[in-house]
Amino acid sequence: MSFRQACILAAKDLKVFFLDRGTLLFALVFPFVFVVLFSLMMGPFFTSEDKPLVINMATAEPAGSISHQIIQAMAAPGEKAAEGLQVRQLTPDGARKALAEEEIGGYLFFPAGFSEAVMAGKPTGLTVYFRPEATMTRAALSSVAGAIASEIRSYQVMYLAFGELAGGIPPAGGIPPAGGIPLAGGIPPAGGTPIGPRVNLVFEQVGDIQPSRPVDFLVPVYLTMFVFFALAFTGESMLAERESFTLERLVSVSASRGVIVGGKMLGAFLRGLVQVAIFWIAGTLIFHVRMGYYPGIVVLVSILLTAVSAAVGVFLATVARTRKGAASMAVFVSLAAAAVGGCWWPLFIMPRWLQTLAHITPHAWANSAFNKLMIFGALPGDVLPEMAALVLFALLSGALAWWRFRLQ
Repeated sequence: MSFRQACILAAKDLKVFFLDRGTLLFALVFPFVFVVLFSLMMGPFFTSEDKPLVINMATAEPAGSISHQIIQAMAAPGEKAAEGLQVRQLTPDGARKALAEEEIGGYLFFPAGFSEAVMAGKPTGLTVYFRPEATMTRAALSSVAGAIASEIRSYQVMYLAFGELAGGIPPAGGIPPAGGIPLAGGIPPAGGTPIGPRVNLVFEQVGDIQPSRPVDFLVPVYLTMFVFFALAFTGESMLAERESFTLERLVSVSASRGVIVGGKMLGAFLRGLVQVAIFWIAGTLIFHVRMGYYPGIVVLVSILLTAVSAAVGVFLATVARTRKGAASMAVFVSLAAAAVGGCWWPLFIMPRWLQTLAHITPHAWANSAFNKLMIFGALPGDVLPEMAALVLFALLSGALAWWRFRLQ
């Protein structure tokens, strides 16, 4: 009987939603106006040019050193390992001047003695110089520096292993000289006699790189934002029923507090599912959004997000005292969480401290899952923390709504 009462209450709210043209327009049509406008502002609508990532490098070492060979190998045209990456070599003075004059956002610097330290197996390092506001450049340079260090280390381990298997005695520490394991791009350092077997690495690209487009980012983030804008509908409708004593009449027919709260959450959840269905159907058929390798997981994240929105909406309605107060509170919470949670700009370009702070909102967890699945091609297991966080948000908000709910 309780479940039937909750379903009847949810069906009534859903019917009211479909009969309100203004609400339908705001919830289902208005978001796509944002998608179209911002897609046109950010770049081509359905396609995007695959622009190469420009990495500036400088070295304080003489010609023929390992650092020079790494830069030349990465800058060589036609290298599969560096496809989509444009490397420019600058002099140390030229790089410092370009950075100071804001001509570049940053550069990667090889210090003097880098080659000698690598060959001897001694600690050394790369330095990334960047402007504080150039967060994308900083991330790219740090990633390339880490890749170079990892590649050199892997060559060293491989060389030592093959040397032992071949019965040879590899040089103490360091990496092999010419004729041994080549460095990045296959260019070995000059001089020396090869010891042990020669190992060649071949890079092969499988398939073409498909660049992300504005709609691939905008559709999921506006889904997140406008599903939470429905908080205003939930809060205002509950306060209206409280002011008209509708909820008291429900109690008079033996509807418990759990039935009323559950029915309101179910109604808000079903309304959110309608938004989710419209978003993804229109996104795939009209905007040709690429949902990644696991579209089912993307839809599941959307459903969990809808459950969180429904629970938070009912909870805010239990806190507000008037209809206008409920609507204002819902809009404020939605906008603030959207700004912090990555609906207005990608989470991965935000400063580290702000990325951490953003995860107090369900928006950040949902957007992180969408970005991983749709932009970075992640596996379902990679978004389990995000999905678990959304489930926790829904349970906690629902429990608080049940605890706070009062007729007066």
